[in-house]
Amino acid sequence: MQTLDQSKSYYRRITTLDIVTILMIIGLLFFTNGFLLSLLLIVVYPFSHSKVLVSDIGDKNTKIWVRKMDWDVYRKEHRLGPVMQYKSRSTVDMKQA
Repeated sequence: MQTLDQSKSYYRRITTLDIVTILMIIGLLFFTNGFLLSLLLIVVYPFSHSKVLVSDIGDKNTKIWVRKMDWDVYRKEHRLGPVMQYKSRSTVDMKQA
């Protein structure tokens, strides 16, 4: 397991499990009790995995698996929200442009 360099900018990558989970949430909505199951899946999924896949913004080809709790600390220190963690461009890059 690798650790994150706090001086670099990282973003979280979408994995196959993320895509499958989203498709399951959407698919369950078509069934009678699917709304409740979709809600349950939405609540449980963020807590169900222990590792996340991240990449350095400067080197998008390199993929790093890190512990979710390390990623949560990194997100908190760099003020990355739930949606912004998936953005591959940082505000630093936008200011330099």
